[in-house]
Amino acid sequence: MKPNQNSSIFPFIKGKNKSIVASIIALSLFGNTILPAHALVLYVDPETEQVYTSPGKNRVKLGKFKQVNSTEEKQTPEELRVLDSKLIELKAIEKRLDEQQEAIKIANMKSEEKAETPQLQAKKWYDRISIGGYTQFRQGAGLSGDFANLNSPGDKAIEKDTNFFIRRARLVFQGDVSDHLKLYMQTEFAGGDVAVRDMYGDIFFDKKKEFRIRPGLSKVPSSFELLQSSRDRLSLERADAVSSGVRNERDTGIFFYWTPEHIQKRFSFLRDGLKGSGDYGVIGFGAYTGQGLNQRDKNDNVHLAARVTYPFQFSNGQIFETGVFGYMGKFVPTVGKNAGASILDNPTFNKKGYRDERIGVHAVLYPQPFGFQSEWNWGQSPQLSADRTQIESGTINGGYVQAMYKIDNSWGTWIPYVKWQKYNGAEKDTTNTPFSRVRETEVGLEWQVNKQIELVAAYANMERTNVKTLHHVKNANIARLQLQWNY
Repeated sequence: MKPNQNSSIFPFIKGKNKSIVASIIALSLFGNTILPAHALVLYVDPETEQVYTSPGKNRVKLGKFKQVNSTEEKQTPEELRVLDSKLIELKAIEKRLDEQQEAIKIANMKSEEKAETPQLQAKKWYDRISIGGYTQFRQGAGLSGDFANLNSPGDKAIEKDTNFFIRRARLVFQGDVSDHLKLYMQTEFAGGDVAVRDMYGDIFFDKKKEFRIRPGLSKVPSSFELLQSSRDRLSLERADAVSSGVRNERDTGIFFYWTPEHIQKRFSFLRDGLKGSGDYGVIGFGAYTGQGLNQRDKNDNVHLAARVTYPFQFSNGQIFETGVFGYMGKFVPTVGKNAGASILDNPTFNKKGYRDERIGVHAVLYPQPFGFQSEWNWGQSPQLSADRTQIESGTINGGYVQAMYKIDNSWGTWIPYVKWQKYNGAEKDTTNTPFSRVRETEVGLEWQVNKQIELVAAYANMERTNVKTLHHVKNANIARLQLQWNY
């Protein structure tokens, strides 16, 4: 048996499909079964490599196939019936192949339509929101000195008769709901009351997200340590010298930030284990009420703040960040009687507020492995007079220096540190804005067991004013332990 045309048609049939063609031809001939005189004509589709018994679109004729010898006369009626049955079977196979090809075309068309309308597959905005946070569980113990009269505005665990203490319990909801809007909300559950710590939206002007505005309740662009999250900070509390400017670090306002795309990546890298402050812009500025976290304005006067910083990266990979910050406005103090203090019930004060302004500088050498961090600021603030009868304008100055060393091993990450701070100035967010003098040295060790668990042990020698009773503690030694878990 052989085709009656040139075999150059067969190059259209590739690989294993050659055997398929051969099988169909063999099936058509039925082994020793003899074809009728009119023979069998076969066609092939070069694209799909399917074989057919009838002509059609894109089908190339293979040729007529008939018996080589001359035994056609010897076909019996039984052989002819078998032949007809096989031909019917072959037609059914061909029909099924055509149906399969049509189904494939329809599926491809649907797939193309799906690719052309990706918005149909886009997530809803609420599907883009992630939930996280952290909790800090702390214990403090007085070792020696005048611990009974010690008080710190930043750490309520430093008080008489205090043992176990939940310092922070934060829950964060955030997410990019579109290319031009990010939502951020943070709540605080420690202390018995639920309070909002952040509630803002980042509105981006470009796809690279280099330019944005941030209206709402958020951190004020100021010192490095104020912008650094408490989950990342080494020392247990922020230095009084900078935190007294914006106690709780936040206020209601609107800020503009600019961060080049490559610096966005650098800020993100620094947050991942190197104690960075996060992305608050290479340049950031704006206006806020100036009265503090979750406080309404009292004098229809806004504070203005600005900050410039830049993280330089050297050829060896070491990163050094430096910058300047400042703010100005008028602050209206809260007046009354301090518990246990000899003060008039209502000291004289200006209800329109007092000059409240600072300028500061910061420098940070990130721990790779040795690190160094320092800030200093100067300015003016409302302050209780020496005779405790009135509020007046006073000067402030202070800062801190901190050294650290990062060690990575099979047990996790270890960062020993030492921090010294100094502050002379008012605590403007405390009733009657009393003057505070602080000298403090803290030595500690942070152990990052993994991404979720951190343990800090710290010893501190403190000289500080108790701003509630106005008693000045000249010497107190305390030890604190803090367990932090991230989620």
